[in-house]
Amino acid sequence: MQIGYFGILVLMVFSPVPPEVFVPMAGFMVAQGKLNFFYVVLAAVAGFVVSVLPWYLAGRYLGKQGLNKLVDRRYRWLNISQDKLQKANRWFYRYRGQAIILSLLVPGFRNVMSVPAGLSGMSLVTFLSYTGAGATVWLALLTYAGYVLGDRYELIDDYLSASAPAIGILLVVAVSVWGVKRYLRHKASSYSD
Repeated sequence: MQIGYFGILVLMVFSPVPPEVFVPMAGFMVAQGKLNFFYVVLAAVAGFVVSVLPWYLAGRYLGKQGLNKLVDRRYRWLNISQDKLQKANRWFYRYRGQAIILSLLVPGFRNVMSVPAGLSGMSLVTFLSYTGAGATVWLALLTYAGYVLGDRYELIDDYLSASAPAIGILLVVAVSVWGVKRYLRHKASSYSD
């Protein structure tokens, strides 16, 4: 798999696959001399900041009422629930900037933690400082892990290549089940309205 700096940035913004999967691959490419460690981390951090910024801005400019409208059942594609948002709010108000940094270690919570930062009125500079610092350490460690794996990374790549058809089938089944459940839930809620 070949990936460049721009590809890393794009994957950080748009990929449903967590960075724990593809950033170490970039680290392996650093070990092969195909990429530069500093630029891999820079591209990954830039992509991460771009991916969380809309969440911060939504909290900052929509406020609680606007967010409640987004989180209600009509906007489930946001993949955020009232419960998840309330947990993020409690955690953020208890730990503030530390919560932003620690949330980087919890997939699915990284973006959500940006919402209470915006709601709280935290300045954009402060938010970007915490986010940038935490993301730099986290993504540098992921890149370094791929670098250290070195030649052993090919063993992982061989294993993943061999299991790719099974993973693809499981993914199609999972998406199909999710789609059917969503359709049935929508249909049931339209009858109750």
